[in-house]
Amino acid sequence: MSSVDIVWRSGDDVLGNPLWDEFVGAAGSIFQDSGFLLTWWRDTAAKNPSSEFLAATFTDGGEAIGVCAFELNGGTLFFSGGQDVVDYMGPAAVDGREAAVADAVVRLVFDELRWERVHLAGLPAGEPLTQALIDAFRQRAPQAVVEVYDQAPRILSAPEGYLGLLNSKRRGEVLRKRKRLVEEIGPVEVATSTPDTWCSALEQLLAWKASATPAMRDFVTEYGDFVRNLVKELAPKNAAHVVELRTQDRALASAIVLTHRRTKYLYNMSYDMSTVNGSHNGLAPGVVLVSHLVEDTLEQGFIFDFLKGAQDYKVRLGGVPEDIVALSFTR
Repeated sequence: MSSVDIVWRSGDDVLGNPLWDEFVGAAGSIFQDSGFLLTWWRDTAAKNPSSEFLAATFTDGGEAIGVCAFELNGGTLFFSGGQDVVDYMGPAAVDGREAAVADAVVRLVFDELRWERVHLAGLPAGEPLTQALIDAFRQRAPQAVVEVYDQAPRILSAPEGYLGLLNSKRRGEVLRKRKRLVEEIGPVEVATSTPDTWCSALEQLLAWKASATPAMRDFVTEYGDFVRNLVKELAPKNAAHVVELRTQDRALASAIVLTHRRTKYLYNMSYDMSTVNGSHNGLAPGVVLVSHLVEDTLEQGFIFDFLKGAQDYKVRLGGVPEDIVALSFTR
């Protein structure tokens, strides 16, 4: 019998406990941070009042080895976080204790929680914890289906520098785009938001995004307030910034960058379409901004995570796609 103890409860009050963030700060991702989860849950609960938030901690000998949060909605059990706004979901575990945490998660799901269907998404395929969860769930539910539904490109390191990481064709493309932008627009710089500037910078980003396509307009309508509240929650902890590519007097492109442990996440981005449409030289301010973000991040010794969506520009900028999988089954 497993020696791992499970403590779980319904409601988000566990996220007010500093022990949650202390653990996530050492072993989790930004998407398990209480500030992120609380912002997501407030938005979700307002839109789906019948949903229920569940949170669990797993300990062995009194020492925390894992945490996990769920949403129960209409009889279906999910890891906390909607796929539209949360990239990585599921538990966090201490290195080397993935199998024990996976076993505890499965015991909790099957022995304690009431559900009709389980759909557990947001699991990076290459992580040891993901494989441990798949193995543990299949022991209790051999009918479980595991499917890839997206990819998330990442760059783990660049020992020879960012540009040295790229092949000659991609390196030349990045340098040409940077040069072309400066030739037509003038000198540019990357500026990171401060407590006084993030709000206006974020509103500009959302306005650009809403004007890009009907789908993006719908996204901003549905999730704009969530994004505003998220940056407002995380910015004081230095975990969220709006980073802009600017000329002397205006922004050309901007991105929301989330930071947790040794990873920087490209959470959302947009750019001034009028700059692109008004040029005959194929300007790409968004790509130029992201290339600088990646370069600066890797120089700091951080991982750069492009997050979900293996768009071509992410791969051209050096991202190595990793499959994101979901695990589904019914009673």
